[in-house]
Amino acid sequence: MTVSPPTSGAPVTHDLDLAEDYESLVMDACELLAETDCRFHVSGFGQDAWPVDISYDLSSVIEQLPQARTALGRKERALIDFYGQGVERVISFHPVGEQVTMTCTTRTDWIPDPATETASLPDVEDMLAALAHDFRRALDRACPDIAAREPFAQW
Repeated sequence: MTVSPPTSGAPVTHDLDLAEDYESLVMDACELLAETDCRFHVSGFGQDAWPVDISYDLSSVIEQLPQARTALGRKERALIDFYGQGVERVISFHPVGEQVTMTCTTRTDWIPDPATETASLPDVEDMLAALAHDFRRALDRACPDIAAREPFAQW
């Protein structure tokens, strides 16, 4: 999973009344990022480019990101649910020691091949940290007022 920040340096102007709760703030941020050339890319489990978008799919992943990072930091099971229509997949992260087994299950006709992938725990944690960091970079470029809000300011 990667986020490529918008190429234009001009911040998106918006008239949104920015929400106070995390989930709503993420939805607002992704709505604004979707107006730019920001890109969200997900691959794996036999598919080079998942059919994901910024406004819905990236929003759903970023909403779940803090819990997933915390769980993996404790070496506990974590989930990221791509619940958007057309994607409808769940990645389950199962850490055992310094390895993480990731399993992709689907609620569509698409079949992951392979359904399971393994990586080192530090690599998975680094990937999720990079996703958070790149999301923050995208916000810095597109909507700095949102980037300055917590928890994004710490990413």
